Amino acid sequence: MRFLIIANGTIDDLNFLKDLMDESDFVICADGGARYLSKIFKIPNVIVGDLDSIDEKSRIEFEKKGVKFFKFPPKKDFTDMELAISYALNKGAKEMIITGGIGTRMDHTIANVTLLLPLAKKGIKAKIVNEKNEIMVVLNREVINCDKNKNISLIPLTKKVEGITLKGFEYPLYKEDILMGSSRGVSNKLKDSSGIITIEKGHLLLTISED
Repeated sequence: MRFLIIANGTIDDLNFLKDLMDESDFVICADGGARYLSKIFKIPNVIVGDLDSIDEKSRIEFEKKGVKFFKFPPKKDFTDMELAISYALNKGAKEMIITGGIGTRMDHTIANVTLLLPLAKKGIKAKIVNEKNEIMVVLNREVINCDKNKNISLIPLTKKVEGITLKGFEYPLYKEDILMGSSRGVSNKLKDSSGIITIEKGHLLLTISED
């Protein structure tokens, strides 16, 4: 099953959200993310969080439609996003798409991106997406298929990522290291129809983006 988590960040293109809904099997709203579904007349499977950012109109609407709510106290140890991810894991999720995880609150954006790492270590296929970006974690090997005009960037999540090999890219690498704090892996592109990333040690943050 593919789980879609909708957070309270920025979603400008509601058609993009509709497409994500159509491709998903189970939809979780992290608190205020529910407002986007009100706009497109869609219903989530569940709404999770302290319910401090969902608007009253959306809350009443979804309650009337029988949507399940899992409410937590405002003073809690985890963000609404992490609570939504935990709910998905408890439901047996093996694949998660997170949208609305990028927004004007940079603390939430950064925290959401870092949540991808423990998911990857659990063997969960997870990524954060918006209309222009896909963000995921590479632990060992990843095959990339995307338009050749898109920017592909690799950012170290560990002090050093060792033995990086890139095949099918404009700027290939062969068993090279990149240190955290280096921008060497930023703004690559595919040369071939697909690209292969392999690493021997460490973790990479992979972004695929367009201007």
